[in-house]
Amino acid sequence: MSSPSPANGASNMLVTEVVEPRAVRGVTFGALTALFWLTLQQHCRARRLVVLSLLFSVPTILAVLIRVFADQPVNLAQEGALIYMLIPSALAPLAALLYACGMIGDEIEDQTLTYLLVRPLPKPALYLVKLLATLVVTIGLTAIFTITAYAALYVGTPGFWEQHIPVVALQTVCLLALTVVAYCSIFGFLSLVIRHALLLGIVYIILLEGLMGNIDFVARRVTVTFYFKVLEERWLHRFPRRFHFDMEKVPAASECVWILVIVSLVTTGLAALLMVNREFRMKTPEGR
Repeated sequence: MSSPSPANGASNMLVTEVVEPRAVRGVTFGALTALFWLTLQQHCRARRLVVLSLLFSVPTILAVLIRVFADQPVNLAQEGALIYMLIPSALAPLAALLYACGMIGDEIEDQTLTYLLVRPLPKPALYLVKLLATLVVTIGLTAIFTITAYAALYVGTPGFWEQHIPVVALQTVCLLALTVVAYCSIFGFLSLVIRHALLLGIVYIILLEGLMGNIDFVARRVTVTFYFKVLEERWLHRFPRRFHFDMEKVPAASECVWILVIVSLVTTGLAALLMVNREFRMKTPEGR
């Protein structure tokens, strides 16, 4: 029997190194970390960040105009319209939609998903890492401009450094972060199920969250907006009875939190499972 050639020996050594569990775990962890930072960079370089930053600046700009031209002090009605209507009802879900749909969609559009799939990255882990990076960017964007809007409304007023920024603004940011997680999880799942998820997401935001979520009807309980409003009224107490809820019939604060968390976990888990069996069709030079 002939002895193995040096080339075959090197090949066997390479195979041994690749299939060794410790090596696989090490490569996977490093690859996931690199993917996380790469996704952050992609989100920060994308033009959508500029567009969303301009849109998120609208409450701050309006707050400045109110402070400059209004003859009366800032009131809770103006705060409610600028911060508790524009941001959670329109800006936060729009940011979640654009970023969540772009997690995998951008990779397909740029024909770079293939490079990720051939690396030692489990497909569910690939999705979860990209979702985590998306949450960091989306929550960060929402938090920065929410605090900026609060600052524009109340800077120079009594209690600004004692109450508005360290208490109310941070509580609002935490509540918005919870809803952003739910939105990103839902839209990320839809982007893997439906081809034109971006268009459907816009319809979802306008009709379901914007319209149905504000109508006193049982169907509003399937909207994120409803649970945001209940938590706002139970936690923040900024606008007593603004939504005219019967507080004995709406869910408790802990129940609202659990519903949003469960929805986020279920949709994220389903999306991660879809990544395993989903076949992604890449663009060809011929456009097919």
